[in-house]
Amino acid sequence: MSTYSHTPVLLQEVIDLLNPSSNQNFIDATLGGGGYTKAIFERNQPDGKVLAIDLDEDAVENFKFQISNFKINPKSVVLHHGNFAHIDKIVNNHKFFNISGIVADLGLSSYELDSAGRGISFQKKELLDMRFDQKGTGADAKFILNTYGQKQLQKIFKEYGEEKYSAQITKKIVEARAEIQIKYTTDLYQIIEDALPKPIKHKADDSARRIFQALRIAVNHELTNLEEFLPKAFDLLNPGGRLAIVSFHSLEDRIVKQYFNKLSTGCVCPPEFPLCQCGQTPKGKILTKKPITASEEELKRNPRSKPAKLRAVFKI
Repeated sequence: MSTYSHTPVLLQEVIDLLNPSSNQNFIDATLGGGGYTKAIFERNQPDGKVLAIDLDEDAVENFKFQISNFKINPKSVVLHHGNFAHIDKIVNNHKFFNISGIVADLGLSSYELDSAGRGISFQKKELLDMRFDQKGTGADAKFILNTYGQKQLQKIFKEYGEEKYSAQITKKIVEARAEIQIKYTTDLYQIIEDALPKPIKHKADDSARRIFQALRIAVNHELTNLEEFLPKAFDLLNPGGRLAIVSFHSLEDRIVKQYFNKLSTGCVCPPEFPLCQCGQTPKGKILTKKPITASEEELKRNPRSKPAKLRAVFKI
């Protein structure tokens, strides 16, 4: 399991915003390679704790394997294999309270992209699975491609992938699966390339990236999980606590931005009302007026950090 790898994105910026100090408790809602968790431990000892959650059991097992090298008290780490959308139940299950900060990195780990063999990337031949939770019972990408109706598939590609040629690609998928089962990443890539108009076939990688993203989002219910996670996470924070989210595409970032704006909004009465009737006061203060992105130095070190956007909010 030591092959599990992931470079934490915007690490210093996340830690600066969370601002951990001695004896505070934090939640790393997407453990990955453990980069944020380890950095928090450098600041919240001797009695601070971290609850680390990941839907990918390989991430949790890797962290168990590595933990002896971190020079921290194992009792300070609470590991949980599960979905961050259920963060309220996870917290209650572990009796993990008095929380000063929560971070979630919504991106993929390098392991999931390069080594897990789940068909998330189109750049190598693998079975079309895409599930983060390999023990889950949900539909994998292969099932979706071979059984979902044409309108349903097109909606996934258009909404989650924002793919201009989603109608043509969906039509070609339905035609192809009438003759063969679509099983491998290479099968899907060829279908995408065949579906594109001749003048832009050379841009097949761009369309494939969007189609594979859309499928992965659908398989793992990523956007609905995020929408469920955000209010639960904010509610769990102590007053003065901080919630930091790193997103990697516009759909996620839009959800985070809109939720944080809602938290920071006060009275919503019409301007003509002389006095406030709604009684609404801000619950949070946005700490990032604009999303924080990777520096030139980080981009050189880790090109995959380019699309990352960090937003954070403070609980009043």
